[in-house]
Amino acid sequence: MEPVPDLRHPNSPLVEVVFEIRFPGDTAIECRRHEIQALVRDSYPKLWVPKVESGMALALEPYRFEKDDASAGIMVSLNRFGYFARAYPGFEAFRQECLRLIELFCSIVPVGKLTRVGLRHVNIIPFVRTNGLLPLEDVFVLGQEVERLFPGRFENFSTAFVSPVDGGKITTRIDSIIRMDQGQEALILDFDYAKEVTPSQELHASEIEQYLDVAHDESARLFHMLITSSYRDYIKGEEV
Repeated sequence: MEPVPDLRHPNSPLVEVVFEIRFPGDTAIECRRHEIQALVRDSYPKLWVPKVESGMALALEPYRFEKDDASAGIMVSLNRFGYFARAYPGFEAFRQECLRLIELFCSIVPVGKLTRVGLRHVNIIPFVRTNGLLPLEDVFVLGQEVERLFPGRFENFSTAFVSPVDGGKITTRIDSIIRMDQGQEALILDFDYAKEVTPSQELHASEIEQYLDVAHDESARLFHMLITSSYRDYIKGEEV
């Protein structure tokens, strides 16, 4: 299935979405990696291996199997499996492919208890400065509040905060950056939802579907709380 843009949000700022499960390390993955590759080779033919760096635990670094156009791929290591999409097709299509791939993986290496689940959304929002200053208030409700507390607009901006949600947490980062691939200034909005094992909370592979749905719902809720109504209209392709 080739990825297609999410037609409901033609101006979506999403550049990558990643869902990952982690579990106690299993050395069987090393000797059965070829079986995993065989199951996904038709859709994800490109193989990328981890680079060796000083101090790296190489066995814990993931192999990646990607589509020919690099629009989506799979990550596999001794203690984690992940699916990522760089051409986001909307949540329902992402969810369907993600769960399909996890099911294939678990058919080779059965996974019971998990140690962590995570869903990450990386948004890149290009902008043009006005009189050398950031247009934070055009994109973020947070920007409007910050400028109310600290009168005067900003040349640069960087913040991060962690919010507890439904037995997990979301780490949110907002930074002003320069996109190295385009030389274009942009705001990066990065949501990283995580749910981890605790003394009072277990995670089970049989509930991955539920974890994914909750992670998406919580991340989407926070995204829409943070952005302005005019930027939301822009994402939908409406005139602003």
